[in-house]
Amino acid sequence: MRKEFEFTVKDHKVKIVNSWIRGAKLYIDGECRDQDSTFFANGKIALLSANLGEFGILEVFPLSGLISVEMDAFLINNNENQHVYSSHKRLNLKEQRLAN
Repeated sequence: MRKEFEFTVKDHKVKIVNSWIRGAKLYIDGECRDQDSTFFANGKIALLSANLGEFGILEVFPLSGLISVEMDAFLINNNENQHVYSSHKRLNLKEQRLAN
């Protein structure tokens, strides 16, 4: 099963493609920046990351269930974690504004 997640962080188009066979791949502005083939993810360890320059480092935390995978993404800058995307819960307005 293949699942795609797309969102924007600080004018960068982010796409995460996850499949059971090939694992997860992280694309920033169309360029593959990281990949991981871990079969199960608990959501506590970032399995994908990419440097976004002055904006910081984007870290992606996959969370796998029995038949589905969800993604949370955080922007790390100066030891400050900013939640910028979640495929399974709604971000509050402040988090949504800071991601753009």
